[in-house]
Amino acid sequence: MNLSFQKIFFAIATTFALFAICVVARSILIPISFALLISFILLPLALRFEKWDVSRIFAAMFAILATILVLGGGIYLFSTQIVSIAGEFSNFQDKIINVFAEATAWLNSNMRVVPNLEKDELMDQLKNWLSRSSGSLVQQTFSDSASFIAGLIATIIFTFLFLIYREGFKQAFILFYPEEKRVQALKMLKSIQLVGQKYLVGVILIVIIIGIINSVALLIIGIDYPFFFGFLAAILAIIPYVGTTLGSTIVVLYAFMTYESLLIPIAVAITFWVIQLVESNF
Repeated sequence: MNLSFQKIFFAIATTFALFAICVVARSILIPISFALLISFILLPLALRFEKWDVSRIFAAMFAILATILVLGGGIYLFSTQIVSIAGEFSNFQDKIINVFAEATAWLNSNMRVVPNLEKDELMDQLKNWLSRSSGSLVQQTFSDSASFIAGLIATIIFTFLFLIYREGFKQAFILFYPEEKRVQALKMLKSIQLVGQKYLVGVILIVIIIGIINSVALLIIGIDYPFFFGFLAAILAIIPYVGTTLGSTIVVLYAFMTYESLLIPIAVAITFWVIQLVESNF
């Protein structure tokens, strides 16, 4: 098989062009992708409303509104816990700075990396650095929040459009296939919808079960806000590879910064390890 330089150039140029288009249009492509997945998942709920003689437009609105209410309720419960924990952030910050300064001073006293290093001076420098960086952190948080809200609104709009114009989108999709394969294309769309629904239901069940187990275990240990940290760890466990470790690390650090006894964070770490071990085997 002979490949000319022109064909290779066109293949590379087309690849880079598609990549550039995806990068430039990601603010639109990402909401559309999420909206397409969500519309597949919400379609049975919208169809249920339509069976009750509700128009397609209102059925789509009710399905989206019900989802927003459920998610909004969960976010509200989490936010109230976050506000309570944020009130203790200054204590966490002081303890983290103190532990870091003590560890650095101990290492320096044994290795003499920096001459004449004092713990109090190091703590003052760390506090000054945190105060300077807090302004940029707040600004970045507002910027990211604005981008997230804009993407969320776009996703809701696209989901609504996919639900009310689903027949047109379906017909446009099957036109890409030859006439003899259009039945298979429709079956593929149905399979994608069923897989998405089963995946979502499975994820929700896993989060609920693991969240309850985590919460009860943390409640027995005596951790503050057990249900918040229990379900936070369960939600983070969805993230492949690092989710479980990240969720357990957050709770262990909170226990380490909150309680004087080291037995509490050790008990939390062992508990999450046992839960993860049982979960991975079933």
